[in-house]
Amino acid sequence: MKGAFILMIAGFFNRILGFALRLILVRIIGDEGLGLFQMVFPIFITFSILTTMGLPVAVAKFVSSEVSQQRKKNALKILKISLVIVFISSLVSISIFLIKAEFIALNLLKDERTHLILLTIAPALLFVSLSSVLRGFFQGLRVMTPIAFSQVIEQLVRMGVTLALVYKLMSSTLRDQILGVSIGVSVGEGFGLLALILIFVYYFSSFGSGDSKDKTESTFSLIKKLFKFGIPITIGKLVASLMYTLEAITIPSILQRVGYTVSEATSLYGQLSGMVLQLIYLPTIITIALNSNLVPAISESLAVNNKRAIKKHSQEALRLTFYLGFLSSLILFLLPREICDLFFNYPEAGTILRTLSILAIFLYISQIFAAILQGLGKPNSVVRNSVIGLIIELGIIYSVVYLPAYLAFIVISLAIGIRYTVIAILNYLSINKEVKLALPITHIFIKPILAGLLVILILPQSYQISFHIFSSNLISLVISTSLSSLFYFAFLFISGGISIDDLKRIKP
Repeated sequence: MKGAFILMIAGFFNRILGFALRLILVRIIGDEGLGLFQMVFPIFITFSILTTMGLPVAVAKFVSSEVSQQRKKNALKILKISLVIVFISSLVSISIFLIKAEFIALNLLKDERTHLILLTIAPALLFVSLSSVLRGFFQGLRVMTPIAFSQVIEQLVRMGVTLALVYKLMSSTLRDQILGVSIGVSVGEGFGLLALILIFVYYFSSFGSGDSKDKTESTFSLIKKLFKFGIPITIGKLVASLMYTLEAITIPSILQRVGYTVSEATSLYGQLSGMVLQLIYLPTIITIALNSNLVPAISESLAVNNKRAIKKHSQEALRLTFYLGFLSSLILFLLPREICDLFFNYPEAGTILRTLSILAIFLYISQIFAAILQGLGKPNSVVRNSVIGLIIELGIIYSVVYLPAYLAFIVISLAIGIRYTVIAILNYLSINKEVKLALPITHIFIKPILAGLLVILILPQSYQISFHIFSSNLISLVISTSLSSLFYFAFLFISGGISIDDLKRIKP
């Protein structure tokens, strides 16, 4: 849990920096500028997934297994092979990315302004891919500090470079301002990789000591094992990336078909992807941190056929996720306009936020279940369930052409939440085919739901009272969310949902 705590703190810090950057950018480039960048970003993510080929997760799993059996040389060989493969695939992907950038901009995104944006973000493919493998290595060792440190460095540099460039380009076109954002991504990822390399060189000197089993597997055998595990993960991530890419392409197009102009459609997509989804994803710092420990922990337990440990790790991760994710979803649902106004100065995005927050908890749960399945060596199940969720979402999105414009956009937003729900349910069913989790319903679900009733009663009223006194949205949100959260966790503590042992486990 210590490693998860470190990553959670780093993730929280990074999300705060990311939100601060987005808050500034939205006041400069507006929702249309955000929409323009968000159209490009899924393309970048798709190429980065193809480049890494699921190797970061495979490295984490197999390094964890090898180290637990005192085969450190084999663990290092896995890392070296993965770095070489990813380096070569990065060069190939960047070449294809650069050659096809104009085609992507004109034929897929249908906006020539995205051409140069695609070119300037291309170098980040190499940096992010190599960083992912190194982070997978440290994750397998369950040493989370290097991961956290590199992420903070990446975010700080990205923020500084982006703001400096956007400031200099304020008098330029919207496209040029977005170029500053994409260059910031590339430079930030480069410094994040540099930090990881320096840490690894320092750490490597003591890693090989005490290795009692010198025999290593053949290179071919390790490559086969890595790809056998990594390819299904790649397919699963490609499905998710394809989903975002299709959203970036189809949602603005569908909105135009139901009556919105090009500018209005781009702006609405900017509100959805660049504002609302960023708020929805904020609590995923919890699941990302927990997943970093969960995959190797379950993998180790599976290696010794300790199903009791698998259940324990899974239940603890799910409980913490539901407790914090449910509270976050309630806050976003109860004060959506106020939150969007505070962060982005776009209170009108609150309607979309309230719609998505209804089912947001299933996003957080589905990520935990996906990590459990990966730890159990069942990445194919994650892929299959993601594909089913994607098909259902796309079916709903394409059906809105028969609805009025305003209702169509609400249904599109709701379709994303339905995908979360479907994937979470299917992932749970897949887990239970391997291991019966036997979830304590009252302890994991009923107690936080009862605590949530206090939030529903306290949060809106305390916000209104605070705003009446201070006439400040920021102060009112801080007071109301803090007060309602205090009552929420107090109820969980009194009811036994949270114990002293829980606090000791997350203590750094």
